[in-house]
Amino acid sequence: MATVALGTLMGTMDASITNISFPVLTRVFQAELTTVMWVALVYILVCTSLMLILGKIGDLIGRKKLYAGGMAIFTLGLIACSMAQGIGQLILFRILQAVGAAMSIACGPAIVTEAFPPEERGKGLGLLGVSVSLGFILGPTLGGFLLEWLNWRSIFYVRVPVGLITLFMILVLLKKDRARPGRIRLDFRGAFSSSAGIFCLVLGMSQINKFGFGSLVVSLLIGFGLLSLLVFMFVERRVEEPIIDLSLFKNRVFSSAAWSLFLTFVAAPAYILIMPFYLMHGLGLTASAAGLLMAVNAMTTIVVGPISGSLSDRFGPVWFSTIGAAATAAAFYFMRGFDLETHVTAIIPVLALLGAGIGTFQPPNNSIIMGAVSKEHLGTASALMATQRQVGLSLGMALAGSLFTARRALFQAELLGQGLENDYVARLSIPLAFQDILLISVFVGLFVVLLCLFSGERKMSTIETGKVEPGTV
Repeated sequence: MATVALGTLMGTMDASITNISFPVLTRVFQAELTTVMWVALVYILVCTSLMLILGKIGDLIGRKKLYAGGMAIFTLGLIACSMAQGIGQLILFRILQAVGAAMSIACGPAIVTEAFPPEERGKGLGLLGVSVSLGFILGPTLGGFLLEWLNWRSIFYVRVPVGLITLFMILVLLKKDRARPGRIRLDFRGAFSSSAGIFCLVLGMSQINKFGFGSLVVSLLIGFGLLSLLVFMFVERRVEEPIIDLSLFKNRVFSSAAWSLFLTFVAAPAYILIMPFYLMHGLGLTASAAGLLMAVNAMTTIVVGPISGSLSDRFGPVWFSTIGAAATAAAFYFMRGFDLETHVTAIIPVLALLGAGIGTFQPPNNSIIMGAVSKEHLGTASALMATQRQVGLSLGMALAGSLFTARRALFQAELLGQGLENDYVARLSIPLAFQDILLISVFVGLFVVLLCLFSGERKMSTIETGKVEPGTV
């Protein structure tokens, strides 16, 4: 558990620790912000697009080998990034880092699922969720401290010892892989079409805020991404050893839980992306105060996650995932009451409710997904969850950002027509547009509640039976 948690912490931390260094990197390398942003974007694109195929490779050659190789490559990438002499080199070395992170993250939940007995699976995945939340909290915090006291290279080389310790733990503590009998066959057509599809889809969605929904660049990227994924589905139906066994989605348990996970992350950016604007530009809080306030959500998730995982093992995951989804939707609804007069003491309980909802939802939901597949597909299911998380966040970010910008411009025009001052209009338009975006998150959250109710338990986990019965509840 500790071995996988450390690797997951390193991977999720790296997705957020570089963002805070953008102002420094633009000054040091004398580069435009649009260029520097690729330091983070290329990491997300490469990591997300490779997870599915790497999860399958882990099922074929062994998860310990893939996890160890990923941590070695990731640590090597940290060293290389800390020695970069230009922005181009830094972006190139971030690709190397992303490959290593994808190898580690893709098989982490699968290793935990196989290590814990079925009756403790929720507890194990709940503890793993703590490392994910810690990574997102520690990334900006540690990055800010290192940038203030050392330099930008420190955000990479300071973590090298942790990578080496994790690699040592992997080699010593993880159970040796069992060799898979027979000849190993890899679906290269499926690997290429899935990676290309996810890469173009995520890249296209990330460019919506820059070019707009109807732009040619965005349309071509998203269109090619969707076409590649359709080709992937066509290929997977006809190969002997598919990357994803599409028959899994005929299983109501797996399908409902997987879609509810995806939609939860689609709804999340309404909070992740827009809440900082409301707190800093609407209420006038400082960046440090806003960051501390938003940490309430993550800290509550860290506390509630393991408890929810343990209780779901005892009483069943369906009701806990449903209650968590309902609490998340309720938190989004209560956020719609935020305005320019809302006091911090009224915001904290709502953010705590959101953290409690996410912490209650994720461990049992992940347990349902991992428990609905056989041991031979654990790596694929693990990688699928990580892919859904990132694609859902990318889609949600694009939608929330574009809709927030459009609605805010509309409210500003209406308020200026009423003769209000420009500064007040700029502040007032933020909560008004925020409330509209949150309404979409509320409806998505309610739909997730319904999906959770459909992800009914079976009497015996497929990890124990070794098979999946489509449509079984």
